[in-house]
Amino acid sequence: MIELAYDIQHLNTCQPTAGCHQPCHGLRIPANRLTLITSPNNQHSSAMLGTLAGGQGQLCGQLFGQPLSHGQVAIAHLGAHATTSSRLRLGDFVMQARRRQHWLARPHAIDHEAVSQALHTLGISELAQHKLHTLNAAQRQLACLAQALAGHAPVLLLDEPASLQPPASRSALLRKLAAQALRGRTLVCTLQDSQAGQLHAHWLIRLHADGHIEQGAPALLHSAALAA
Repeated sequence: MIELAYDIQHLNTCQPTAGCHQPCHGLRIPANRLTLITSPNNQHSSAMLGTLAGGQGQLCGQLFGQPLSHGQVAIAHLGAHATTSSRLRLGDFVMQARRRQHWLARPHAIDHEAVSQALHTLGISELAQHKLHTLNAAQRQLACLAQALAGHAPVLLLDEPASLQPPASRSALLRKLAAQALRGRTLVCTLQDSQAGQLHAHWLIRLHADGHIEQGAPALLHSAALAA
């Protein structure tokens, strides 16, 4: 049986800053797992995420057996520090993810269930009737993440999804995202706190300053580093 994954023969990010032009070959991101991208420079990992989303740079490969150029509709990309000050209620904001393709259609029971599950997963169910502009920045970031989780896309690219969360909450959030991945979502995220991420990620991609890339299960890469 073929393992579902990104199989990327070539990826070349654009150059937002000097030294960020990084070609890489043979990149693999397993499906239905949480993959963590780390780098000494956060802009490097963000650039890779943007390229995977099809927003910048060049890449050549396959997404679950199909050319990547045909798979972008299956990808949802949440940018770094995503927040919103909308006057929508939180529950209605998250519901937008279920209605983008059929805006005038009334939500079905499955849509309400997806929204409820996303809010529950992130621990913000009690805020569902609150308007977004009344929430603090960390809560609004969770609102954006909940909207991504409630959507239909099987692949979620999350740029620093925990950047505004208290340090004590980041590990719990990563644990919840890892559980979501195992239930059938492919999650790829960048994270400033790589130590917390490595405790819960299933796959790790390390970008080095010289352009070298390491990838593999976190435990295996950790063992290799100790042996070196």
